[in-house]
Amino acid sequence: MQVLIVAHQNDAVAFRLRQELECRGAMVHYYNGPSAARLFTIHVGSHSTSVAPSLPMFVRPSAWCQQPADHADEQFLRAEAYATFWAAAALSPSLVINRPWPDGSVGRLTWGKLTAVLDSHPAGSDSEIYVSGREIFKADDSTWGEDWEFHVSRIAQFKSGTPLRARKVSPGTLYEIVTVVSERGFPATADPRTVEFQLVERSVALAEKAGVYFASITWAVDENGAAPVRLNPAPQQFELRYNWHQVADALCEGLM
Repeated sequence: MQVLIVAHQNDAVAFRLRQELECRGAMVHYYNGPSAARLFTIHVGSHSTSVAPSLPMFVRPSAWCQQPADHADEQFLRAEAYATFWAAAALSPSLVINRPWPDGSVGRLTWGKLTAVLDSHPAGSDSEIYVSGREIFKADDSTWGEDWEFHVSRIAQFKSGTPLRARKVSPGTLYEIVTVVSERGFPATADPRTVEFQLVERSVALAEKAGVYFASITWAVDENGAAPVRLNPAPQQFELRYNWHQVADALCEGLM
């Protein structure tokens, strides 16, 4: 069985999955994005489109992490490679984790975007706020924010003029991370509230609605219940460390 992993060479999750696949007898091809794009040929006919080769793929955003292009020609070639890979991954009949859609790949979704995906707003919850700087509004210690580099802190601790995404956080809030692989979910903890609030089932449903096969979903749990605050379609090692073996088994099962 051949499997294609498309990721940066230093992507720890992709590297660990490669080891898991090879231990199970798979022949793994590991490329970054531009190199992977050169593998594919896309045939467009009057009634059908085909992609060759057709291999199961595990795709990570890190595949396109490179140094800035030095010349316009290089930037153009990178854009062409990205477009080719996007088309090949979207049209391939084989399993692609996570497959890009016609309007692009699903990125990291936070509280506000998840509310839109679910078309609902949890009772008693506060809205997510987007501002051009912390000085725009008054915030107490219960308001936490995140900047464009994903640094998280209390609003007052950010520099003025830093664009932020913020929401109020209760001091008693606890968090659960559920990793979804297709129709299966793997919680990071054994907290009984994970079962009580049906976080595994809700995570699987949320991932399906967001259009992702593999993702980690972080839930904020307090006295009012549980609400999703983050969906990451490219989970990092720290999100998978408590259930890696279960997650790896599920990923390998799908890819092989």
